[in-house]
Amino acid sequence: MKARSYRSVLAAGISLYTSNFRKFFKASWITALIYSLVGGVASTLMTLKIPAILVAIMLQIQKYHGIFIEPLLNFAWTTIVIIGLIIATIAVMAMAHGTIMNQLKEHQETGNISTPTSWFKPSVRLMGRTIEGVFFTTVIFVGFIILEIALLTVIEVMKPGTILQAPITIMGCIIVVNTLFSLLAIPLFYVLTKYVLNKEKGYWSTLASSYGCGLRHWGSLFLVFFVSILLITIVGLVIILPANILYIANYMAQMGQLYGDPLGMPSYMTPMTYVTYVLCYFIQFYALLLLLLHCYYAYGSIEAKEQERQQQKLDILS
Repeated sequence: MKARSYRSVLAAGISLYTSNFRKFFKASWITALIYSLVGGVASTLMTLKIPAILVAIMLQIQKYHGIFIEPLLNFAWTTIVIIGLIIATIAVMAMAHGTIMNQLKEHQETGNISTPTSWFKPSVRLMGRTIEGVFFTTVIFVGFIILEIALLTVIEVMKPGTILQAPITIMGCIIVVNTLFSLLAIPLFYVLTKYVLNKEKGYWSTLASSYGCGLRHWGSLFLVFFVSILLITIVGLVIILPANILYIANYMAQMGQLYGDPLGMPSYMTPMTYVTYVLCYFIQFYALLLLLLHCYYAYGSIEAKEQERQQQKLDILS
């Protein structure tokens, strides 16, 4: 690995992606398919089940001016199942990315990526470490959200009605704080990549020793992530277009019941929605792969720059 500008990092990531895509696909397609199947279940439930339950609740309010316990329990259990499936989806995605990280580890050590010997032999060496890294990074984000909610609760308890009296001010503060946190969280992706590719330290010790290094190179990291996410967003909007069409069609059909219209959805709507989501998730996984490769080269560039920085210090002292 060598020191690179952000443009060179982006170009190197795209080059590695296009020249080794078949190798990446051959090693990861099984785990990517599992990720797609699990994610498809979660998205299908959110698309078909949640709107139907909400419409049932609103119809009860219209007809009986109240809510029965059954739809509320149905909504609660469905939400719990969806949250569990989302967690499982993230875990399987981390597992699939672990296969890719194993190949990137080989590239880091040898400069090459070997062709997998079998279509049914995913690399598993770094899967566990990738899952752990993604889990701990997610804990940081979830912890921040919980802290934010706790602070809002404390404000409301200490001075009741504050949130309702100044909603725009509160919302503005939330947006500013979340934006600052998002910007400060960018070095976490450097920390995550370093943790996965180096087994010497645990996650929290890697975070303590490397977050400051990521902050020093925040500008280049920001540019790499901004361009990568922009590219992936553009591609992603095209990928998820069929799923969005199905979601809107189902939502409009469900909402039409509030005005007395029949549901009118075909019997094959559920399997068609699920298959569509599975295909979208599968393609999306390989679109997100580009961000992973850019993280890899950004990490390598920072490591090379830090080595040069340390060498310059030694030269000055000597």
